[in-house]
Amino acid sequence: MEWVKLIIALVSGIAACIPLVIQLVKFIKEAAKSKNWAPLMQLVLKLMTEAEKNYATGTERKKYVIDSIKAMESTLNYDIDENVIAEMIDSVIKATKTINTNN
Repeated sequence: MEWVKLIIALVSGIAACIPLVIQLVKFIKEAAKSKNWAPLMQLVLKLMTEAEKNYATGTERKKYVIDSIKAMESTLNYDIDENVIAEMIDSVIKATKTINTNN
């Protein structure tokens, strides 16, 4: 009878730990991704500068930046979402226009 109680206690303890382990794994993955946020932003800015020199329209520039980042996705160790990159580009452009307007 003691063995049954012990096994039940162990199983319930393990069952309680499983969600914690899952959350820990998610947290570690997010932390790993966030470490690459600054290099990703630096890369976006560098590519935007290159695109300014080489392409005439904003659409072409944005496509160049997104395509370049998608090509480097495995190097960045970051799951690239084109919408997030597009929003990042738009935010930089908006901030730049605001700063240039105020000067």
